[in-house]
Amino acid sequence: MKIEWKLDEEGGIDPIDPVGDISISDGERTIQEESTYLDSWFDALIAVGKAIKSGNNLAVEIAEEPYNLKLELVSSGAEISYKNKTILVNKVDEFIEVIRQSATGFVLKLNNRQ
Repeated sequence: MKIEWKLDEEGGIDPIDPVGDISISDGERTIQEESTYLDSWFDALIAVGKAIKSGNNLAVEIAEEPYNLKLELVSSGAEISYKNKTILVNKVDEFIEVIRQSATGFVLKLNNRQ
C-alpha cells in the first residue's frame, strides 16, 4: 500500500485550503485525484481506516468533491473505491500505518510552510 501526495506550492501553501495531488495504490491499481483539497482526503482516509478496524462498510463524503470514498469489507480484506477505481487492502494494519505516516507528513509540511 502506498499513499503519495504533493502540495501545490505555486504561489505559496495555503494552510486553510491545502490543494494538491493525491494517489492511493495497492501496488496494482491506483486511485488518483489532482488539484484537490488534501486535508479533506486525509479526513476521509482516516474515517476509512477507523471503519476497517471496526468492521463496517462505509461511504465517506469528501468535502468539495462530487463523489464519495467507499469502503466495502470483503473476505480478503477491504475494497476502497472512488469514481470508477477500486483498490484492495489485504493488510489492514499496514494500510492504517500508511495513512498515519502520510497524514503526519502532510501536517508537518503544513506546519513548516514558512
